[in-house]
Amino acid sequence: MYAFIIFAGMFLTAMLAATAAVVFAHAAVQARARIMGAAIEDTSGGQLTLIREEAESISTIRVWRILLERIIHVGTLKSQIAEADMNWTVGRMVLLMMMLAMLTASALGSVAWIPGVMTLAAALCAGYLPYGYILFKRGRRLARFSAQFPEALDSLARAMKAGYPLASAMELLAMEQPEPLAAEMRRTRDQWKLGTSWEDSLDALANRIPVTEVRMFAAAVKLQNRVGGKLNDVLTRMAETMREGSALEGEIRSITAHGRMTGSVLTALPVGICVVMFAVNPEYMASLFQPGVGRTLVIAAFVANIAAHVVIRKLSRIRM
Repeated sequence: MYAFIIFAGMFLTAMLAATAAVVFAHAAVQARARIMGAAIEDTSGGQLTLIREEAESISTIRVWRILLERIIHVGTLKSQIAEADMNWTVGRMVLLMMMLAMLTASALGSVAWIPGVMTLAAALCAGYLPYGYILFKRGRRLARFSAQFPEALDSLARAMKAGYPLASAMELLAMEQPEPLAAEMRRTRDQWKLGTSWEDSLDALANRIPVTEVRMFAAAVKLQNRVGGKLNDVLTRMAETMREGSALEGEIRSITAHGRMTGSVLTALPVGICVVMFAVNPEYMASLFQPGVGRTLVIAAFVANIAAHVVIRKLSRIRM
């Protein structure tokens, strides 16, 4: 017990020192960036500022940024963070994942009766939490965008039917629609105003929002620009199709809700029983975690429980 307290104290001291060093380095980089930004604005018209901002979206620490660019898929992580509309950098997320994994491993590794496999699994789960939070925020934001998009297409079709050009109709969407749709439409409009063609601006929108409906909208507008036709009729039919698809997806989710709930309950039930048994008779349960057959059974039960949960989720998931 004393050894664990000493180790925890040393570990926390080292982490605090490393955090302080990162904070001071970040402050120094920010101060240097402000000075460079002023000089860049006078000389190159903002070209290098965009490059600096692109680099800082990975990490503000140059050595850590170079290391990340060489060992992981930075582009995918950066895109997911941007789709989640979070101001995190890739370097911050990876550092947080490593810190949580190391803290969990050091805390559980000192407990003799916990198997090493369970310690490793717990450390991996703890390290996954920041990335899982980003995926959760991303999924919720994309779901809100998908729910708002049919109404936005109807508004766009009505504006174009009233005689507004596409640029003015997009301006109305940017002013009247709620977030996050308004921000994306505003960004698309600003790109067009800065000289980008509508095709490239819509392609950028489809890349920022990886939703099938957005790609269909971009393809419809690009096709109308090339061959002509009534774009407002196309957008109205697209909005109706999206609403029907959303209604069908909601019906499917309501039908499969029982299966998903059953899977969650069956996954949590063994863990709950184990916690209750530990509270009632800890000596009896501790024998399962001793080296030998008991620990093997616990590991097998843990793996089987996770596998069963994955199988139930796969069976209850219906893709449209």
